[in-house]
Amino acid sequence: MTTTPTTPIPTPTVHRSWSGWRTLLVVVGGLFALVSVVLFAIGGIGLWAQHQRDGDGYFTAGPERVTTNSYALSSPSLDIGGTGPDAFYTDDFLGEVRIAVESRNPGTPVFVGIGPAAEVAQYLNGVAHDEVADFDVDPFKLSTTARTGDKPATAPADQSFWVASGTDTLSWTATSGDWSVVIMNADGSPAVDADLTLGGTLPAVQGITIGAFIGAVLMLLIGTAIIIATITTRPSAATR
Repeated sequence: MTTTPTTPIPTPTVHRSWSGWRTLLVVVGGLFALVSVVLFAIGGIGLWAQHQRDGDGYFTAGPERVTTNSYALSSPSLDIGGTGPDAFYTDDFLGEVRIAVESRNPGTPVFVGIGPAAEVAQYLNGVAHDEVADFDVDPFKLSTTARTGDKPATAPADQSFWVASGTDTLSWTATSGDWSVVIMNADGSPAVDADLTLGGTLPAVQGITIGAFIGAVLMLLIGTAIIIATITTRPSAATR
């Protein structure tokens, strides 16, 4: 019996397709990965910031010298928790606020107080003082507007409207409202000259740091999954 040899059947060549949609998916996955890098950087900055607190847990700026030949230096109408750009300075963001002023005039302690803007304005009405219009941080510089007037009728500590006040230092838990900060010599005399240090616990920094790291991990996982799925699951476009 004669056996007829069989001809081997050739294995078909598989051609993989690569469409524009798949290119787009890879780009999207890369963008997710890029966003994760940015979030990791933000989280890293947050971790670094956490180590910049002082021993009491405050982020601080200063000391910087503030001076006026008048009777007071005021920062009017600080809208905490309002709308627009000022909404950034919410009570949740600032946390505990500390203002320290060290007098440069020997024997003359400095008073610092925070009170409702309307009542502070009424107290300083007719009193010669400087209002802070703007300030720069680096280098530190105050831009002020001079208000003419006479000496205050009573010492600042005699007022009852302060929500926080002290001689040389005050601490205050930031609360939504329209506030004003006032620096004066405690005896109400002119020529205020002091070193100013500002501090805040800024509890939102920790939340931002944690959120940035969580977001970074999620973005990285999503981006990686998109890229791997796109590359490894390409269907066959044609065989021959």
